[in-house]
Amino acid sequence: MQRQRFVPARNSRHRIAVLSLYRALLRSADKVATPDQSALRYAVRSRFVVDRPLTSLRLVYASMAAGYKFLSMLVKAQDQTSTEHAQVISHLRRMPSPPNRTPPSPPPPKLPPKEPFLVNISKTDAPHYVPTYRLQSKVHNLNLCATSDGLPFLRLKKPQPPALSKMIGQKGIFYRETMLKWLETDEEPTWQATQEDEWENLMAAQMRQEGLSGVEVRDAEASRFLTSSYRWSVKLTKLWWEWKLEKMSRDWVARGEALNKFLEEEKHPASVPEASSSSSPLSSSSSRGGDEKAALQADKLDLGPPPNVGVMPVLQFPFSEAIEAQLKRMGISPGQEPEVDPFIGPRWNALVECEIQKQQGHGSARSKAWRDAWGK
Repeated sequence: MQRQRFVPARNSRHRIAVLSLYRALLRSADKVATPDQSALRYAVRSRFVVDRPLTSLRLVYASMAAGYKFLSMLVKAQDQTSTEHAQVISHLRRMPSPPNRTPPSPPPPKLPPKEPFLVNISKTDAPHYVPTYRLQSKVHNLNLCATSDGLPFLRLKKPQPPALSKMIGQKGIFYRETMLKWLETDEEPTWQATQEDEWENLMAAQMRQEGLSGVEVRDAEASRFLTSSYRWSVKLTKLWWEWKLEKMSRDWVARGEALNKFLEEEKHPASVPEASSSSSPLSSSSSRGGDEKAALQADKLDLGPPPNVGVMPVLQFPFSEAIEAQLKRMGISPGQEPEVDPFIGPRWNALVECEIQKQQGHGSARSKAWRDAWGK
């Protein structure tokens, strides 16, 4: 086997030794009193730069040996009365002065982020998107696409931009992770919660047979109540993830409707009013929610007969319908500001109340209203 040529940069032990020597020389150079403190550091760095391309074993050994000798010399030169200190000063006087460091060039100005194509102008829980600007005239082939999860997007050109692919991938991963968390609550946690409730009921029955009373018995009997059982915690967990999935789907449906409306306007500009078909960008007030009524009226444009497809006889978003109905019965206004903590917000509390009514009975008027809103 032919022996490979020695390359110092590829030898890990050699790199460690060189870096250790370089750092030791710089630390010792800082401790030597010189008129120009940066001159000695510049001399050390320039010597290492000169010897860096060496590959000969003889030259590398000589360079390392000289470095260790100068390390000993710099340690002794820290004493200003020593001969080594005078030698260092005379050597620095013979050397050319280090070049003046030019200040670094200022970084390029950061461009403001591009305005998103769709913005949500709705002040309520129901999302409503409108485009903020018109595409350039050179864009002709507009394709409304959707992923297997239901995420809509516009494909403007080929190949697809990396930023668009990254956005689609991230949203798809988040949707699938949420779906997996919802499915996991139906498997092992439900079985474990059922076993825990049965164990609590068994302990409560045993305590009653033995004639015990007190806090322990009341705690054991608490599992008989709906909101005090382990299964209720699992139901709330599942309800939370279902609600998250519905809100995500509702947002995607609103985006798809806005993109489809925009695509129809581009294909049939004659059916669009002149103000909306102009190439100038939409005003910030209308895009940011200042003219929400005009944007809602623009949705009612006659773009042709609807497609001949079947419609499911169930509610599209049962959670949202149930929450709105429950809030009206409770006389609570959820407000238009975003909730800081959704677990104490009125919408989540209304959804939990609907679930309690659903589990407690089926004959009351409230339960009937809940079932009607739920679509069952």
